[in-house]
Amino acid sequence: IPSSIGNLTSLTNLDLHSNELTGEIPVEIGNLTNLTYLNLSYNQLTGEIPVEIGNLTNLIELNLSYNQFEGNIPIEIYINLLDLQNLSLNDNNYISGEIPIEVGNLINLKV
Repeated sequence: IPSSIGNLTSLTNLDLHSNELTGEIPVEIGNLTNLTYLNLSYNQLTGEIPVEIGNLTNLIELNLSYNQFEGNIPIEIYINLLDLQNLSLNDNNYISGEIPIEVGNLINLKV
C-alpha cells in the first residue's frame, strides 16, 4: 500500500481485501479521517497495526483479519473509534498482549 494513499482524504470506503498485498500499512492511513469502512483482510500485510488507525474516528467497520500482523492492538482503537460496530482481527495474525479495559469504550461494537 503506497504512502500516497494518505492523500485520498475524501474516501469514505476503502476495500482492498483479497489482493495479495504485502508490507506494512503506511502511517499515512491515519489521514483518511472520513473513512467509515476499512477492509484490508485476506492479504499478506505484516508489521504492527499502526497507531494512526486511531485517527479514523468515523470508522464503523475495521477488518484486518487474515494477515500477518504482530504486536499489540493499538490502544488508540479502543479510545478513539467510538462509532466502531465491527472489529475483525482474527486468523493468521500474530497479535499479542492483553485486551485492555478500554475495550468497554466501544459501546457500539456488535461484531
